[in-house]
Amino acid sequence: MAAEADPLRIAGRDVVPNVGDDGVDVDDLRRQGIEVDDDNEPAPENSENTAMNPGNGWFEKPTICPRRMTNVSNSKGKFTSHRWEIIAEMNELDLFRMCFPEQFLLDVIIPQTNRHLGTPINLSEFYVWLGCIFYMACFQVIGERDEWWSTVPIDQFKGAPFRLNTFMSKKRFYDITGALRYTDKADPLLFVDKFHEVRQVIDAFNDHYEREYSPAWISCLDESMNSWLNKFCPGFMVCPRKPWPFGNEYHSIADGDEQGHNPIMWRIRLVEGKDRPKLTNGRWAYPTRWENEGYTKTVELLLDMTAPIHRTGKVVTGDSGFCVAEGVMALHEKGVYGQFLIKKRRYWPKHVPGDFIDQHMAGKRLGENETYVQEINGTRFLVHCCKDADWVTKIMSTHGVLDEIQDHPTWRQVNGQWKTFKYAEPFSRHNRGKHWVDDVNKRRHAPISLESAWKTKWWANRQFTFLLSVAEVNAGMARARAKKQSAEPVLDFRRALAKLMLENKLNAYGEAPNSPIRPRRVSNTPHVLKKRGRHEGKYDPERRAFKRVRTVYLARPCTWCRKDTRDYCSCDPSIDLCSACFGAHRVEHCG
Repeated sequence: MAAEADPLRIAGRDVVPNVGDDGVDVDDLRRQGIEVDDDNEPAPENSENTAMNPGNGWFEKPTICPRRMTNVSNSKGKFTSHRWEIIAEMNELDLFRMCFPEQFLLDVIIPQTNRHLGTPINLSEFYVWLGCIFYMACFQVIGERDEWWSTVPIDQFKGAPFRLNTFMSKKRFYDITGALRYTDKADPLLFVDKFHEVRQVIDAFNDHYEREYSPAWISCLDESMNSWLNKFCPGFMVCPRKPWPFGNEYHSIADGDEQGHNPIMWRIRLVEGKDRPKLTNGRWAYPTRWENEGYTKTVELLLDMTAPIHRTGKVVTGDSGFCVAEGVMALHEKGVYGQFLIKKRRYWPKHVPGDFIDQHMAGKRLGENETYVQEINGTRFLVHCCKDADWVTKIMSTHGVLDEIQDHPTWRQVNGQWKTFKYAEPFSRHNRGKHWVDDVNKRRHAPISLESAWKTKWWANRQFTFLLSVAEVNAGMARARAKKQSAEPVLDFRRALAKLMLENKLNAYGEAPNSPIRPRRVSNTPHVLKKRGRHEGKYDPERRAFKRVRTVYLARPCTWCRKDTRDYCSCDPSIDLCSACFGAHRVEHCG
């Protein structure tokens, strides 16, 4: 690419390998005032160069893991309102409705859209309109969108392969598209919020998954890109290492099934960058709880993204962008065990004497493991090390032992010969989970992305497509996980989903014949707060009984607020609810 060329004007992936080469294009982008995430800048917390400073640390092979000592089980992910055997039998539309915050459609998007429509839209028609979008995304670009409503006979060699006139007129489709609104809140008067249009719908997405999905015992934290080529949009970012480098970056977290497949993305956060709104006094207009408590940037991000699993003893793995010692320690304090790959970004992270560790591991055999241990504020801070062919892989954490995982071997070519070794526990967990967010993103974009079919000029619509595509992928992954199979091809699932959307018979409350999805606010099921008895632990739905435990009166975290409780609702003994949250639960189901 020529030095004077503007990469944002080239809408193709041919430019991607050149962005960031030798830092030339990256510097040019930064001169334009564009934020670039080139995977080379250290986190702000890692400003201290500790390459050769061993501190008070020592090498050992840990034999005690704090996570094992607390008897935390490696639990499966689950939806709180639907058992896996029911999910396995759901059709595509029911799966999508389970994975998308439909209540937000009913409460905000549809009422606000109707304010700009002559003829109001209801939930059924909204899904028909959405079905048109999903159906168009089943086919490669075929020209103008109008061709889907053309009166010209279908030609197999040009134009749209089918017509949508049977389901919705072209005028109605464009009227709804132009009237869409994603918030019912007024614009702030004291500051400019460029993200105002989408802030509420993103929060609704996260709230939905926090309420409806309990992640598995290990998740992966990474970034996702939502493609957009207009560099003047809010939060515009260039991420050269991504296949789709231009647009908006989302921090994303996903878990996988027992085999490490079929990931489900359960929390997202839009990177606002320099466009993040501030008050006139210079403070953030929308600070998170963790910022108010004084945590630094990366630590606050880690705590915010993992908030739904605090005090659960679950594990979060991630790449070098999150390897901040203070972040791992903060997660440990909140009852989450973080482990992050260590990379030298200009220099080693704080509390990681990388060069000193490399010298120590230089004479080790291939696949040998050791842990560099330090005491930081009374907590053991661990740098797990594995001697690889030409480097030493390092992972920071506060837990884990170096047991070899027998079913996770790897191969390396050393001096012309292939050699093998088995990954130790921390490295096996990272390598099996590091691709989960990328797997969701890959299915979002390939073979045909939803955003490419929705040719919008309004930035807020593009963010909505991100949420829709994540929900679509999650729906397919949920059924695959329930059936313990590989996920079906994206377009096969999308075509079936679009058909059900176009032909849906939902009423105003979201009810459909023979559908397992029922309105959450209407229920004939009795809701009574009950308490588990002596030596009763987690409820086992297969045996329809509580598991027997040694603890006489075992407390478990409340499904909603995570406060320890022995109470549960009679409607579902597997849902632990404290007395405070039970009231909201009963109102939601009984009105």
